[in-house]
Amino acid sequence: MVATKTAMGEEQFKIHQVNEYPTPQSIPRPPSTYEPKPQVALADLMAKSYVKIVARAVYLKTTERQDELGTKVIFSGILEDATFKMPFVSHKLNIPWQRDTVYKFDNAYVHEFPDRSLLLVITEFTDWQLKIVDGYLEYQQYVWRPKIDKIKRPVQNISLTGTITTIHNNSGLVKRCNSCKSLLYEDACPNKCDNGWGWDLRVSSRLYDGSGSIKMILTKDVASRILQRNLSELILLATQSKLTPETYSDNRFLSSSIYQIRIPETVDVIEAVTESPSSYRKSDKLIVSDGRNLVFIAPNEQHYFVEFSNRSLSSAELEDKKIIRRLIEKAIDIKIRNQTGKGMLQGIYLLEEPLKLYRCEKASLYLGFSLNVYIKQKPEGDSVTTSVESTPQAYVRESVLDYIRMRRENGATANGLIKHLVNSRNKVIVAPSGNFVSIVDVITRKPSNQTISETDNRNLVQFWHDVYDIDISPDEMPLLKVKMINSEQTFTYPPSMVFFGNESLVISAGLQKFIDDKKANLKFKMDNVVQEALNDLHIGEAKLEFEGDKVESNNIQTVLLQEIKEKLYGKEVKATGSIIFVHDELWFFPNQLQFYYSKQSQVDPF
Repeated sequence: MVATKTAMGEEQFKIHQVNEYPTPQSIPRPPSTYEPKPQVALADLMAKSYVKIVARAVYLKTTERQDELGTKVIFSGILEDATFKMPFVSHKLNIPWQRDTVYKFDNAYVHEFPDRSLLLVITEFTDWQLKIVDGYLEYQQYVWRPKIDKIKRPVQNISLTGTITTIHNNSGLVKRCNSCKSLLYEDACPNKCDNGWGWDLRVSSRLYDGSGSIKMILTKDVASRILQRNLSELILLATQSKLTPETYSDNRFLSSSIYQIRIPETVDVIEAVTESPSSYRKSDKLIVSDGRNLVFIAPNEQHYFVEFSNRSLSSAELEDKKIIRRLIEKAIDIKIRNQTGKGMLQGIYLLEEPLKLYRCEKASLYLGFSLNVYIKQKPEGDSVTTSVESTPQAYVRESVLDYIRMRRENGATANGLIKHLVNSRNKVIVAPSGNFVSIVDVITRKPSNQTISETDNRNLVQFWHDVYDIDISPDEMPLLKVKMINSEQTFTYPPSMVFFGNESLVISAGLQKFIDDKKANLKFKMDNVVQEALNDLHIGEAKLEFEGDKVESNNIQTVLLQEIKEKLYGKEVKATGSIIFVHDELWFFPNQLQFYYSKQSQVDPF
């Protein structure tokens, strides 16, 4: 379904550029009796209605049209206020149009296109007058500074600034159906077309600007400029079964390993219902939640539930497969922790202690590997396998606690630091998941005095030790309230477990080379740790057995996805393009992308 949405969205993007304005005779006449109308903001306009607005002309164009009486001049352009901007067309010739001038319109008609974008039509029934704007502050009432959470309709030529917080795995070099243009999954068209397929290049991501997030699709032209590779070059590499440093210039990405594990038809577990699943989470217990109020426990784990039942999870059922995948992830997590003595941090399993970096504020280098678990049905039969993919990673991170201590040593005041964290440097990464969040409040309280929730009486120190096997200081301050991206939920974190990423730090060329060299040496150690963790893996009595040997994931699709993630994930960008509806969801299709650097004024355009 997602593949179909994407294909339709990219096709709609092209159609959206050639929408034709409605003819005057297709527009209904206004009511014959005059009724006073309240002034409406552009963001609140209703389709197929006559409205009263005040807006600023930001773009103007004159064109000629032919009708039954000959040639006719019309004006078109874009109007804007503090809430939105939208195109307009004017059939009146007596309006003294001028850029950056504010106009009042009464009885202007709102036309809606099939893609739900709007057009303001100024007809012969529309009354107009110039509005005198008194000073800079009043002028700002007619300047739109777009925020993602306020955008409710399609809009063209919009610029958004934010952080790329997600790179979806269906990015990079993809196979697209020749008939319906959907993405192929496991070499099959989701619409069962049989007209073959072709290669395409794209990046599917999410952009977060502090107010909300939107799905962002970088089409072939933009993705090629970012990667500095054209599609024909990548197609040539796709014909090779294996990449080498000679055929692919950047060998930093030739490093993933994939293991296949066969799953039994059924996996026996204990199922229990609880109002607070988080209170039962333990770092050393094979217990997972369905994300709501059910928890699933391996039969050999000790538990204290009064009401529970035995259940067999079927590897053929979609919902059961999700639980099985979480159980496998947790079982591998436990074995890796037991083996290395280190858990997950920054979304990776650490292989070494963090290294303090020289002349990079108080940042450290975190060396380890990411682990992804996928479950898929084999096309030749009913057997189900799990793919476990491990990839070396090297991240530069600076904890908010270290940053606060550095600023305090330099004389920063408490109020100044709090305002800076909430208003300026508020996009951060939380441990252990490595997800991006936004700081919304700073709490001057110690973690030993902060309880988790009304149903979980543990304080933050106990919670982090029990759930993540991470010891935090009971005296570190202040606590940070963060809002999850794509959600209105907020959580309280200790400052030592909240981090600034690469986008907030200046990394020199020499330091980057040092990081790349350290990362290149992780592969051998990573393979040993993962193979040992997967050896003799069980969920209760169910044994998960190896199927085949380790596969070096160095085909162009996997390698290119890693390169895209390294170049884009977590980066601050300014993107300019169009927003359209794709199956009732707004998607952003930029035609230009610029990288921003927090400590440098220049931008790199793509």
